[in-house]
Amino acid sequence: MTNESHIYCSQKTWLEGPAVEQFRRVLGFDGIQKGAAFPDLHPGRGVPIGAAFLSERIIYPALIGNDIGCGMTLFDTGIPARKLKTDKLLRKLGDDPETVIQQLSMECLPEMEGMVDDSLAMLGTLGHGNHFAEILELEAVLDADACQKLAIPKGNALLLIHSGSRAYGEALWRDFAAKHGEDGVSADSEDGAAYLAAHKELVAWATYNRRLVAHAFAHLLGCELHEVLNATHNSITSVGEAHYIHRKGASAVEQGRPVVVAGSRGTHSYLVKPVGNMEENLFSLAHGAGRKWNRQSTKARIREKHDDMSSLLQTKLGTKVLCPDKDLLYEEAPEAYKDIEDIIADLKSFKLAEPIARMRPIVNIKP
Repeated sequence: MTNESHIYCSQKTWLEGPAVEQFRRVLGFDGIQKGAAFPDLHPGRGVPIGAAFLSERIIYPALIGNDIGCGMTLFDTGIPARKLKTDKLLRKLGDDPETVIQQLSMECLPEMEGMVDDSLAMLGTLGHGNHFAEILELEAVLDADACQKLAIPKGNALLLIHSGSRAYGEALWRDFAAKHGEDGVSADSEDGAAYLAAHKELVAWATYNRRLVAHAFAHLLGCELHEVLNATHNSITSVGEAHYIHRKGASAVEQGRPVVVAGSRGTHSYLVKPVGNMEENLFSLAHGAGRKWNRQSTKARIREKHDDMSSLLQTKLGTKVLCPDKDLLYEEAPEAYKDIEDIIADLKSFKLAEPIARMRPIVNIKP
């Protein structure tokens, strides 16, 4: 791989100065050889979100933080969107969707293949922040051949689950940070090897959990699910001899495997296929629109703009929103995110990806 780093973002796309500063700061870490920042880049807690970094021999858990294994899994419900009974679904979920989803998930557990973790307490939960379950309509096919390979017909209702490793990832990161802070360690050291082993288990746990949550929705919708794709966007992966790609809010990609680039609950999301020389962008892509405003400022702005909560419970696209947490309802308002159309345009213009389908959100569920 070349050592040249890139920020794949046009002047049209919102890009905060602190995010660029964080990206450049990480490039100065010992052992970091290269970085790739995507149009959804925004500031995190000391390190940027929406970027990937290549290191040699040293791993930096700080670069992926606490939500290890966070990713998105997309399913086809086999139900035409026009036949979806959204009001019935929302009534079943009620005022405590997290409990309903978890209970149904645990009922599905015996039918799933093997456990990947001894802990059951958080299986079947989505978590908070920007995690969600969303039902979307495959509204437009932009690449018929690619969609045919994925076996997803236009007009079908799709299910997208976005979640991570919950408190387990938080505990692993907290234990590591207590000893090393944001410093890296040799991947071959005792602490490095122990972290990578636990990290691998958590990535598997997070993927397993997304599938488990999806089974709860299959029960609620009365359908059989077909998994379309799964992509992790918070992880450390080994590439070649003694080299590691760190991704924070950047989907791992490979030739011929599409990924989701998620919008906000009030905008479209896209299926894209990676193109070009993926070594240049560290086999990574933007995973979503990326935040434009931080949570605190979003809450203040949205409260001032919306006189009542009802205007937040149905978007301009007609998406119905179920979110019992009032603070989260404000913090995750569509206005807090960058324009997904700009993100997709940048991915195209930099020859990183081509859109193959556009999806319209129908129902968005946040615990």
